[in-house]
Amino acid sequence: MSATQVSQQEYLEDLFQGIYTEDEFTELVESSLHMNALAGDYCKPKDTGGMEEWAIKNHPNAVQNPVYCDWYHGTWQILRLLNMVAVPKWYPFYRDTLADALTRVKRPNVFISAAADYGMLCTLHQAIEYAGVEADITLIDICQSPLQSSEWYAARNGVSSLNTKADNLLSSRIPENGYDLVVTDEFLTVLKDPDKPTIVKQWRRILKPGGFLVTTAMLGKPTTMELRENYAAKSRERLRQYGPQFFPNYSTELEERLIANCERFASFHTRHMLRDVEQIRGLFTDAGFKFQVLSEVETPGECVNPTYSYQIAAY
Repeated sequence: MSATQVSQQEYLEDLFQGIYTEDEFTELVESSLHMNALAGDYCKPKDTGGMEEWAIKNHPNAVQNPVYCDWYHGTWQILRLLNMVAVPKWYPFYRDTLADALTRVKRPNVFISAAADYGMLCTLHQAIEYAGVEADITLIDICQSPLQSSEWYAARNGVSSLNTKADNLLSSRIPENGYDLVVTDEFLTVLKDPDKPTIVKQWRRILKPGGFLVTTAMLGKPTTMELRENYAAKSRERLRQYGPQFFPNYSTELEERLIANCERFASFHTRHMLRDVEQIRGLFTDAGFKFQVLSEVETPGECVNPTYSYQIAAY
């Protein structure tokens, strides 16, 4: 059956196992080309850090072709449409775990520790509505693009309490003991191993006594060239099959541009996976955390399908 013969609901059930509603998927489609266009304006060169750091140091064409994070932020939501990147919707524990943390104080002060787009804000917003509370939200990321994406979502969904700031979370002097809840999705696998203890200690420092951290972490090995090539091929296949269903003005030109973006993403994107649960335990206990939730879950995976991740709630 071709993509044109498959209803959107059938597509959502087949590829996403129902994790998105039709309205959520429509919102993602509308945002994806918007952010694809904006990333070139908002992704800027950085002295250190950012998703481009690995590519600058390791990719053979980085010297000849300066690398910024537009390849990442401009393509991320396109790959979300193909269910090929890790998103909060992969993890079933978020709503209830966040709702529990949100209801422990009258008006929680919540910190989102980096984001790829509006996905983490959306998950938090839905948990806030589910819990029936009001909350103040701060989002910090090293790049303006995910901040713009989150502000787009906030304006569309009436989230008036969002404050955003571009800063390097590894070195930022965020006020100590300022937050009741810290939440982030897969940020540990964005960071190299030497930086992982730094960010976990930063989370501990900015949490109020009794505050909660809620996050996830994938297990895995280094990304090989074979895995990158397979990922690029899979993105090409899914775009050709489903692209006309996503976008009403789909064209050969748009398809070629999106495929080129996905191939570049596959060439550059590198996760610094966690080795095992003992590494996770060590990172958090060394920073002074105790676990409320530390549970393994199978997820669709990115380069490796499926994969295993850990759902984490710590205090």
